[in-house]
Amino acid sequence: MARHSKMRILLCSDYLPPSDGGVEQVVQKLAMHLIEEGYEVGIFTLNDGTRKFDLQNNPDISFYTASAIDLTDTVGLQSMFSLSALREFRHVLQGFQPDVVHVHNRFFYTSALAALYSLRAEYKLVTTLHLGDIGMISGVGGAAARTFEQTVSRFVISRSDQVICVSSAAESIARSLGAKRTAVIRNAVDIEEFSPVPAKKKSLLYIGRLVRNNGIQDLLSALPGVLEAHPDAEVHIVGNGPLEAEVYKSIRVAGLSDSVTVYDYVPDISEMYDRASVFCRPSYSEGLPLTMLEAMASGVPPVVTAIAGVPEVVTDRKTGVLLEPRQSDKIETAIVELFKDETFRAELAKNAREYVANNLTWEQRAREVSDVYQNVF
Repeated sequence: MARHSKMRILLCSDYLPPSDGGVEQVVQKLAMHLIEEGYEVGIFTLNDGTRKFDLQNNPDISFYTASAIDLTDTVGLQSMFSLSALREFRHVLQGFQPDVVHVHNRFFYTSALAALYSLRAEYKLVTTLHLGDIGMISGVGGAAARTFEQTVSRFVISRSDQVICVSSAAESIARSLGAKRTAVIRNAVDIEEFSPVPAKKKSLLYIGRLVRNNGIQDLLSALPGVLEAHPDAEVHIVGNGPLEAEVYKSIRVAGLSDSVTVYDYVPDISEMYDRASVFCRPSYSEGLPLTMLEAMASGVPPVVTAIAGVPEVVTDRKTGVLLEPRQSDKIETAIVELFKDETFRAELAKNAREYVANNLTWEQRAREVSDVYQNVF
């Protein structure tokens, strides 16, 4: 086994910041904490030609990319494809010579690539499952995801020496896909970066890709009732994706343009939590959403759907409000209540912050991931 201080970890993800998805943020944070732990860190990612990555010029990281085509708008789910990566990944392995290749997301192209090369290479393969059950994803994207899961994802999981799961719900999926060894290590938050700032206004925040899987359409359906009950409230939607044009149209048609602001990208996302008093992400499929944890750490009570690992962290009406998916009327009711009842909102905010600070810090997560690396040999 390689010594801790010499161990070389190659992190693989189709996307990295400035792309604002949760997986990307987790990979970037993990890379920085692994450096602090004494590991040599490499990163392999894909680039459609539009991205300048935050970590690309970091002198402590060996950074590798391959050109790719982003198929998200076509498929309706985050998707990358790259022929050149087949060749480039081999060169990365020869040059960086990783002891561990750690891939993220069972649906990512780079995950399949690392699993394929593990048939001939000597590295240990670790996979993190960030996403829970995909059964509620509808349409062509959902059908494609289910087919991919039972073929390519099953191969990735079965090849993995260890599968890290962000929730117990994700662990059940890992086992159903043939995982040999699993460990539940929940997502984490930088509690210094995300800390409570009392909101001065009634302000609702959504952060996430604009895809049906994240339930943005249900939130939009709830907004007219929310703003009718609280005309002094403001709404902030942060994200982009295939539904972007539909989101703008829904806001315009409903006459909500004066109250709702949509941001394609925000350089410092913590500022958005600072101005928010309620957070909402009514997803159909999740592992353990990082944005929800950031909101909780920021003292912003979450209104979220009770899917996958969410109920393992959020206790209904104690650290947030839990709802079933596809229920716009319940979303409206929950947000209206929180805007109206400042005492209840403050209680949830306090409890949410305490839970994250006590259980989900990056220092805790980095140690647990490090233990996995040591134990796969």
